[in-house]
Amino acid sequence: MKSIFKILLALWAALSISFSAFASDGKKGSYVEVKSPPSTAQVVTVGFYPVSVYQLDMSSNTYYVDTYVWFRWKGDIDPTETLEFTNMVEEWGKQQEPLLEEPKLLADGSQYQIVRVEGRFVQPFSLVDFPLDRQKLSIMVEDTTNGVEVVSYQIDKKNSGIGDSLDIPGWILNGWTAKTYAHDYGSQFGEEGTPAVYSALAFNLEISRPISFFYWALLMPLFIVLIAALAALNIKPNELDVRTGLPAGALLTAIFLQKSYADDLPELGYLILMDQIYLVAYALIVFTLVRSIYAYKAVSQIEDENAPRFKAIHKTDKFLFVAQLVVFAAAVAAVVSFGGQN
Repeated sequence: MKSIFKILLALWAALSISFSAFASDGKKGSYVEVKSPPSTAQVVTVGFYPVSVYQLDMSSNTYYVDTYVWFRWKGDIDPTETLEFTNMVEEWGKQQEPLLEEPKLLADGSQYQIVRVEGRFVQPFSLVDFPLDRQKLSIMVEDTTNGVEVVSYQIDKKNSGIGDSLDIPGWILNGWTAKTYAHDYGSQFGEEGTPAVYSALAFNLEISRPISFFYWALLMPLFIVLIAALAALNIKPNELDVRTGLPAGALLTAIFLQKSYADDLPELGYLILMDQIYLVAYALIVFTLVRSIYAYKAVSQIEDENAPRFKAIHKTDKFLFVAQLVVFAAAVAAVVSFGGQN
């Protein structure tokens, strides 16, 4: 029997190692930031001018963008013919219209084309710092045919920008950034001679939530509920019903408050910043409930409320009221300061 068990254990270990090796080798490709284009490449200068962003949906990690994108280049390859917005989804709803029938020849000998693009884009959002999170709304451009040694992008920093009417309700627009990458797929997709590395460019809108949303919409209601729960410690310890009723009711209220903001977020496999604050509040409310029961048992045999032991327990409760408020404030400051940062 022991031998059979050892054989089964060895087989299980071998299968686990094989599966892990397969899983770790399954993911290919990488983005490497490029500071200057290769000397052999036709350089394409790309500019962005988004005019509106709407239907920002955290639950589906998507948003709609309406933007102008223009290209300037010198060479025989027209980059607009092999252009792809790699993080655009729902091709059926995409609008991509060149504003010039043919590329325009500029005075410096370069060619110019401008495109109006409107569509739904996808961007995985990290909500670790919710509701103090900062997000990037990216527009990813890539050449689908020519390798990075043939066509290479660079950003038009001088002319790119954001339309003055662009506004995202509930968010603060902090500006924009752009980076050029060499996208190495790590594969030739089964065809020898196909380039594995392509030029890519990311234009990012930087956004963040107003700090007032955190303080007044989320933290203040929880703080009021916590005060109501801890207030039980200021009531005489022999009044059990009232002292236990306050933290019990506050506990249920806190649960519903947490659910109210969680319903607007996607299902996550990790704790966000606001969840950590709620965990501290839950611990303090439960401690208050337990303390109320303990204090009642300690004074249940004392008939005189002026007795030294009765007064000492009540004084300790009042101290715990203040101490727990200090603990909560310190915990919130620590979570905000040292929590996961994007």
